[in-house]
This record gives sequence, C-alpha cells and structure tokens, in this order.
Amino acid sequence: MNVSKIMTKKVVSVESTAPISKVVELMDSREIKELPVISKKKYAGLLVYYDLIEKSISKTDRIDQYVRKVSCLYPKDSIDKAIRVMQSNGIGAIPIVDEDKKLVGIVSDYDILKLLINSRTFDSLKVEDVVIRRFPILRTEDTLSKAQNLAAINKIDGLPIIDNFGKVVGQVLLSDILKYTFAAFAGKKTGKREMDPNKPVALEKNVMEISTRGLPQISLNLNLRKALEMMLTAKIKGVVVTDNDGRPVGILSRLKILDLLGGNNIGDAIDVELSGDYDWEFILLARSEINKRENMLANSAGINQIKLHVKRVHDVAGKYQINMLAFGRKKYNIKVDGVLKNMLLQELLDKLDNALEHDKRDRF
Repeated sequence: MNVSKIMTKKVVSVESTAPISKVVELMDSREIKELPVISKKKYAGLLVYYDLIEKSISKTDRIDQYVRKVSCLYPKDSIDKAIRVMQSNGIGAIPIVDEDKKLVGIVSDYDILKLLINSRTFDSLKVEDVVIRRFPILRTEDTLSKAQNLAAINKIDGLPIIDNFGKVVGQVLLSDILKYTFAAFAGKKTGKREMDPNKPVALEKNVMEISTRGLPQISLNLNLRKALEMMLTAKIKGVVVTDNDGRPVGILSRLKILDLLGGNNIGDAIDVELSGDYDWEFILLARSEINKRENMLANSAGINQIKLHVKRVHDVAGKYQINMLAFGRKKYNIKVDGVLKNMLLQELLDKLDNALEHDKRDRF
C-alpha cells in the first residue's frame, strides 16, 4: 500500500515569509507538532515542535532559523518508506508532494499505526518489548521550564511526575508544554493571569498545574496492540508505563513502535540488523522469534549480533533467499531459500539452533 491511501489531504502549512509569531499561534491553536513550510508554493521544509521548545524564541527570529530540511514523500511511495523517513528524522509526520513539489497531503505516525494495528503479529508482543526504560522524571515541585528542557533533550512525550513515594501522580504532555511556552512567548492568558511577553512567567509554573491525569493505565505485560489502541484513542504520542505499585518503569512511545516496524531496536541483549527486501510484518516476526531465543543464544554461544539479509530471487516468482550472520564466540553463516519468508525465518533459526547444539556436543 502507498501513502496516498492514508494521507491527510487537508494540510495546515505556513509560508516561509510568515512572522514567527504567526507560526507560534498556529501551532498552539491547532496543537500541531510538525508544520510544513511553503516557499513560492513549493515544499521547503518542516517546523518540528522539539526544535522550537528547546530554544528561546524571539519575535525577531525568522522561520528559516527553525526549518528542518526533512525529505518529503510522493503519493506512490510505500508505507515502509514513510516509516524509514520518520525514524531517521525522529519525527511523527512527513509531507506528501506532487512532481512539482507542491504540498498535496501529510502522513503521520498515527495514520500508519492505525492502519497496521490489526496485524496479528502485534498479538505476540507486549509493552515490555518496546518500552523506553531510560527516561527522565519530574517531581511535584518542578517547573514547566524543567519539563520543557527534559522533553527537548530526551525527545520524549509524556514525562511522569512522581510524589515523595515515587508513585506517578500525573504526566506532562508535549501539547501542555507547547500551550504554555507559546502563550508565554505571545503574551496570552494561560489561566487567571495575563502573561507579560517580556517576562515569560508561564515557564515557572509548577508542573502539577499543567499535568494531565486520567490517561490510560499501561503495564509492562499488557499486549502491545491493546496498549497502542488505548494510545490512539486518547490521541497521545507517549504514555507512562507503571508497575503494580504505581511507580514509573518506562515510557511507551508511538515513535518507538515505529522504530520496531522500521527494523530498528529489534533486539535487546542481541543487536539485530535487517537489510534487503523485507517488510514490517517480517520485522515483527523476526523480533518475536529472536526474542524467544535471545537469552539462550546470548548465554550459550555468546551471540551479541545477528545480521539478516532478505533477497528476492527474481527468476522465480515469490521466491526469497535469507542470509544470516550470527556473531558470538564463533561466527555462523547460514543461508536458506524458499517461497514463504516466515517459514524461511523459522528454518534459518532452526539451523542456527542445530549448529549451536553441534558445537556444544563437540566441546564435551
């Protein structure tokens, strides 16, 4: 399927000559996190929310100081390509243009995940398979300024706020940060008091004043599809994962799930690298199957890296060849070919198991 099937055709954009105040107001009012920039009726780049919140915006700034030269897509480009462009740029939306570089749509991580969520492969994964385990935390006495800095540095949405017992009492979303930092910049009201544009006191607000509560309760052992459904329904990019005592143990991010679909971060103890003619279903399958064996492979053979290359055999319709290089105390080079990639992967891993068992018998 290509991106034209799922892209949003009514795109909010801004001219490259627009004042920065207009951009700020537009992103604030629409809660836009990636805003296409147009120059002479053609796509010129993207304004990304992380780039804006990590800098001190001045009313004299030009838009081009913040425009990121992100590659665009064409309507016929595949969803796999969209995922790769998103993950390589660390963003959640990509503009779609025609042959004249005129903006015709935009595709987001929300659009892609909503399409792919019905895959049965998701059923074999849990939140713990993709959760971000190293993440910043906020305390109840912290300010919005600190939340802004942590979000910008770590590129994470949904920062947990904990109490003195280490339990989650709220979380700060990027939409909250955008609302108040932009309001401080524009001199708008952000509650009961009027903001002085030259003194952005909104940034000194206590995080509890802007914290979001009532978000989905996510645990490590929750099925990934169910967790993603909850996030898409709530239209949030990140959510705190907690243990049974309500303490934060990770962040579940839509972009992290896209990393999985794009072939990144497949392994945990083992670094897994994919190349060649693969799709997202094969990625999820490889992730699931290797995870089942990960501890055994790492402990028994010291394997810390696996490279998989998928190649289409062009002279035979539907035939594939998969090469595996596994690096540990020894290097294993295994090749299989056939017509079903999922069957080939199973055969490949079985051959690796047999090779490891043979080496074990030889040692004893």
